Amino acid sequence: MKSIRTIISLLFICCSLVLRAQVADFGLPFDFPVLFSGNFAELRSNHFHGGVDFKTQGVINKPIHAPADGYISRVTVSGGGYGNALYVTHYNGYTTVYGHLESFTDDIARVVRDEQYAGESFVVDLSFNQNDYPVRRGDVIAMSGNTGYSFGPHLHFEVRTTESNELVNPLIFYKQHVKDTKAPKASALSVHPRPGKGVVNGKPQKCVRKIVGDGIGDTLRVWGTVGFGLKALDYMDNTSNNYGVYRTELRVDGALLYSSTMDRVAFSENRLINAWVDYEAYYRHGEWFMRSHLLDNNPLRLLSVDDNRGWLHVDEERPYRVEYTLADMHGNVSRYRFVVKGQRCDVPEVDSGDAQYFCWDRDNELRDLGMRLRVPKGELFEDAVLRVVRTEKPSALSDRYNLNGVTYPLWHGCELTIRMHTIPECGVEKCYIRNTRSGYGVGGTYKDGWMHASISSLGSYEVAADTLPPVVKPLGEKQWGKSGQIVFSLSDRETGLKSYKGYIDGRFVLFKYTAKSARLACDLRGEGVSRGRHNLRLVVTDGAGNETVIEKIFTY
Repeated sequence: MKSIRTIISLLFICCSLVLRAQVADFGLPFDFPVLFSGNFAELRSNHFHGGVDFKTQGVINKPIHAPADGYISRVTVSGGGYGNALYVTHYNGYTTVYGHLESFTDDIARVVRDEQYAGESFVVDLSFNQNDYPVRRGDVIAMSGNTGYSFGPHLHFEVRTTESNELVNPLIFYKQHVKDTKAPKASALSVHPRPGKGVVNGKPQKCVRKIVGDGIGDTLRVWGTVGFGLKALDYMDNTSNNYGVYRTELRVDGALLYSSTMDRVAFSENRLINAWVDYEAYYRHGEWFMRSHLLDNNPLRLLSVDDNRGWLHVDEERPYRVEYTLADMHGNVSRYRFVVKGQRCDVPEVDSGDAQYFCWDRDNELRDLGMRLRVPKGELFEDAVLRVVRTEKPSALSDRYNLNGVTYPLWHGCELTIRMHTIPECGVEKCYIRNTRSGYGVGGTYKDGWMHASISSLGSYEVAADTLPPVVKPLGEKQWGKSGQIVFSLSDRETGLKSYKGYIDGRFVLFKYTAKSARLACDLRGEGVSRGRHNLRLVVTDGAGNETVIEKIFTY
């Protein structure tokens, strides 16, 4: 009888085949050669890359065309993320998304500008119905750019199913436009003994080997239950970029244990990337190892495994022949073979000592004298041994709590509560819980001597107070009048920027924020400021309500 996971995988494959049958529905969204700087479902911090990044020949302002009939359904503007983004809902069941744009068409630009002035906010999110802005295949809908968190001119392009809003690999529709004769390549192998159930080379710790040629150059000795992981990248013609691997298969003695196919992913699955990759290797060394076995709580549909969830059980003293096959969408294939030798060995039990043992399939709670942690069922990807280290800080707002030796990501999040030693003079309104490893605040609310916050990973936390206003510095002030550009740098080290508003002669004037450079700028001519002497007032507020006000007189 097939498992539920097998049935889901078959349905997933059927959906992929249906998608492949609809290749002809889309034309290219531009008129220049197709080259990528990033492909679909590449591994990113806490998420999969949701689309493809098309190179725009190193420049901005390339015309972007509608690839099929439909209507503009949404427009967003922000200083980070996609920057200027546009969504087109098509009549074929898909929605396409265009990120990092330089500009919109004139009618969309007017609506965006009106909304920005009406709400006195650079950031906008507008939705439209099918009668507002219809488009035909080939219509110019925007110009390419480099806005938001884009570090070079390109077009971020997504295809989503309109009904379910799931992300679909755009190469399914554009494969014929891409030249690719290069196969993926693997660079390292990892072997993961299952805690309390396996060893490699006599030890219960993970083992890593570099791949040279088509193997690892030696034979690993294993016993019990072990899993494998692979560090690999793909490549394409006419570019030096590297990419995520489209398909991976793992076979042992000819039997398929595991495969991954990067065709489709839901937004709700994004943080499951932390269940798939070796998150410790990523957080410690920035290395992406893709596990070829499933942790206990990993329902990611991109992956398919055998009845043992991709784990290999070694209980015979013999060689086990392992083979990885890596493939791209164009049929380029590479294979890597190595041998693990079954060698009988004692397998030590997991010794949690005085630590707390958390189970992924039940609610977990930890209560310390000054800290409470509740991790709901299903938030952990596997059982975890949690060693909490408290650093007493009597002169601070709270003690510091290290909840795990390494950052441990959760699927969604959990509640953390920390008791405060004292209430600061600035008041509890400016207090928050801070992740001491990243330095970022995670917010929080105060109640009866405790700060409460939702955290997305087990790390190191303490209560802090943000009393410092944002740092606002004018840039090139002497050139404002001549260049027609007013520019400031903004920074806030604790709770982050919340809002920024500029007024010239008492009238709101739009300032555009670019998060990657932390610059806030106003184009005086573009915003209709007349020549002459003017009064500028800029108000910048952080997440704790601290405010910086800059007032200057300038001549334009």
